[in-house]
Amino acid sequence: MEKSIYDASSYPIQVSNGRDIGAGHTRGCWLEFSDLANKDLGSDPIFQRALRAANARGTLVSTNKLANLYLILRYAMPDPQAHVFEFGSYMGGSAVFMATALKLLKRGSRVFAFDTFEGMPETDPVRDLHRQGDFADTKFDGLLSYIRDNELQTHLSLVKGRFDETLPGVLAEQSQGPGLLHVDCDIYEPIKYVIRACLPHLGPGSHIVFDDPLHGSCLGAFDAVQELLIRELNLTAEQAYPHLVFRYPSLPDA
Repeated sequence: MEKSIYDASSYPIQVSNGRDIGAGHTRGCWLEFSDLANKDLGSDPIFQRALRAANARGTLVSTNKLANLYLILRYAMPDPQAHVFEFGSYMGGSAVFMATALKLLKRGSRVFAFDTFEGMPETDPVRDLHRQGDFADTKFDGLLSYIRDNELQTHLSLVKGRFDETLPGVLAEQSQGPGLLHVDCDIYEPIKYVIRACLPHLGPGSHIVFDDPLHGSCLGAFDAVQELLIRELNLTAEQAYPHLVFRYPSLPDA
């Protein structure tokens, strides 16, 4: 990877159809074909410390996906001080990863980790293979202890409950909106709800990062993306590996 890609001043790299297609190609190709996470980022002390934190806490998110979140968080966000909203945190490993990176980068922003932390709510029996109660083994008390023991309180907030019960209050309380949505909640209705609720609060060129739509068990997540982001909002994906990534609002074409 060219050194300039790591320089935040080099973004956007190449704008096309409202997304930075150059950044999407760079992250996606290098992560898929060059072992970027282990080679280039192997000597990045912030990434390595954040990765160790995620693994210590426990996460189902792959190293390549964590690396992609890191590259977006560190280099590609138009407003580096914007908050991160994560929907679907399970044991909290990816939220801990991003919060640790924010702390080491000395950012004033924080990760808001939204989850019932008691398993999935009711799902769509046709679209979603996951069922109510899946992923209930979150070890929530251990996550609270991990945050306290590692002094992440100023960079990570756990928001426990259903999204429709908790998200409106968080959005109303924050003067600074999210600049990165990490959507990892797997199922149809919650994805459509959180995107609709967050859209009015996203700053220019914010990233919406989907973990699930390209997984065989998450057709509901794919339906939510194609119905809302592609058909209704007419957005074009910036990146298809290891995440499906969109920009909103769209970037102005040069």
